[in-house]
Amino acid sequence: MAALLYMIPGTMCDERLWQGLLRQLPDVTTQHLAIPAGDTVAALVTGLAARLPEQPVDLFGFSLGGYLAAALATTHPDRIRRLFICSNTPCALPEDELKQRRQLLHWVKSHGYSGISDRKIAAMLGPASRGRADIAETMRAMDASLGEAALLSQLGSTSEREDLADAIAVLSLPVTLCFGEYDALVTRSWIEALQRQRADLRVREIPEAGHMLPLERPDRLAAEVQAWLATPSDAP
Repeated sequence: MAALLYMIPGTMCDERLWQGLLRQLPDVTTQHLAIPAGDTVAALVTGLAARLPEQPVDLFGFSLGGYLAAALATTHPDRIRRLFICSNTPCALPEDELKQRRQLLHWVKSHGYSGISDRKIAAMLGPASRGRADIAETMRAMDASLGEAALLSQLGSTSEREDLADAIAVLSLPVTLCFGEYDALVTRSWIEALQRQRADLRVREIPEAGHMLPLERPDRLAAEVQAWLATPSDAP
């Protein structure tokens, strides 16, 4: 029987985020969970939980989806069997990032949204991926499909967020954190502190990748997902 994996994307990402990864996981059946509308993280978690079955599931979250997956698992631990957090550290945003988000939200509300910039795309990729037109085109296409309303909703509802380290530390289910070598959005010191709280935390760094790990190194990410799915779980 094929494994069933529920997957939450990142900010301004849709099912196209998973295309390369899923080709590397032929024996895994997936359910894409688009980020719902809502004004707060709690509202988004409620919306996501409503789309899960009653029995525990294997949950994968990328970037913002990684934070939401962690929030879902810590709020409804009985609904999650295994948790995979990709390209995210589920903690409060630093003040400088909050300031940048406020400025962006103000600009978009005042002037409209013209789409993701080449500079932003480059900043989210590792050096080896910055010349890959296929990745850039996928990122632009996802961003354009979701548009201004989704950007305002996703940034506005998730900028104020709690640090979930203590709650993750006591989860009685397998947890993996996976990120790219050049991912500047992942806080290594936070992960190291969580490892001190939770000895069985599985941490994997993928070389030659930046933040967009599913697009940059789907082969290596797929191998980590397979290893995570093989981790014994107490859930039925």
